[in-house]
Amino acid sequence: MHQNTNVGQVSGAWNAAGLMILVAAAMGAIDLAIAAIYWNVPLDRILRSVARWFVDVRSMAPLEIAVIGILAQLAMMLLMISGAFPLGRLLGSGRPGVRLAALGTLYGGAFYIFQFHILLPLLMGHPLPDLGMRWELACFADYALLLGPCALCLVQALESKKPRDSGALRMVAMGGLEPPTPAL
Repeated sequence: MHQNTNVGQVSGAWNAAGLMILVAAAMGAIDLAIAAIYWNVPLDRILRSVARWFVDVRSMAPLEIAVIGILAQLAMMLLMISGAFPLGRLLGSGRPGVRLAALGTLYGGAFYIFQFHILLPLLMGHPLPDLGMRWELACFADYALLLGPCALCLVQALESKKPRDSGALRMVAMGGLEPPTPAL
């Protein structure tokens, strides 16, 4: 009797996507909280700054600004997680430990530079305002020490859950071959 394995694959994909969104939301919340604490301002001011990366917020209602800021932050964290997949594959299986921490730190720092010095200026059409070296270092540390390792840990966890089967087993799963019968 042939079982349809596509249902399990779709369910697994939805679980992975849901986990990615959940972790991205947590990473975004941490990042926003660090900014609010550093600048000693309410969260809505931070969300306004994030929303301003993408839209002109001057004529928008506060709730609209907050939603756009949250969605923009979530999108940036999802982009960060997605970008970590090639590194997660490099780590391979097993318990990477120090390699994961080191690569996560390097990736977080590199993503910070990419996001704030390349991507956002390109999207906005001008460089971000200079907020001082202390903020630059605090933000870099946030990405290098928290967000990068978190993204890479998630990717490593998702990669380790993927089944590692041979081509013959994939053919069986797709219904192309009959599974071998065990010898009695």
